Amino acid sequence: MTALDTFYDVASSVMLIAGALLSVAAGIGLLRFPDALSRMHAATKPQIFGLILILAAIALDQHTVGTVASLLVVLVFQMLTAPVSAHMIGRAGYRNGDLRRDLLVVDELEEAVEHATDEIEGSDDVDTSLLPVGSAGALAVELGRVEPSSGDGGAGDGGAGGPGDGESAEGTADDDMLDDAEGDESAGGSDSRR
Repeated sequence: MTALDTFYDVASSVMLIAGALLSVAAGIGLLRFPDALSRMHAATKPQIFGLILILAAIALDQHTVGTVASLLVVLVFQMLTAPVSAHMIGRAGYRNGDLRRDLLVVDELEEAVEHATDEIEGSDDVDTSLLPVGSAGALAVELGRVEPSSGDGGAGDGGAGGPGDGESAEGTADDDMLDDAEGDESAGGSDSRR
């Protein structure tokens, strides 16, 4: 056994133990932290760093290209999915009120919801049923700060068939563009739906 092999063994052992400790800390944080936002941090930050250390320990121990390539795939998928899941957990916790406001230092979402509430309440022609899912305006409606409305012919609805009938002006333009594209496609004789 060479000095380099000994170094690899010691380094991989240290990384494996550190990664395991971080993963245990993430598990303990999930059980002990008081609200969804705190638990979200415990579930993602130490868990990902612990996983990186464990994968690096395996890569140092194995020394094969196939193993390292497989470990990189695992790492990439974890690093892509963990932030998305943490974001979704945070939004769901915020919507359900599973947070302790006394622990928040900055609440940027609250500022966005207040701004959207002011804009919606200040305008008579906003159809809240057309707000994008997950937007601050939709969250304001969901939290009960704005009364939901629908495009059933209220004031300023644009007449029959207009934007007030459950369709936005952008949706109508998109439909026109789709009709134009279908017309161009069938004129060229390359319609793939036949």
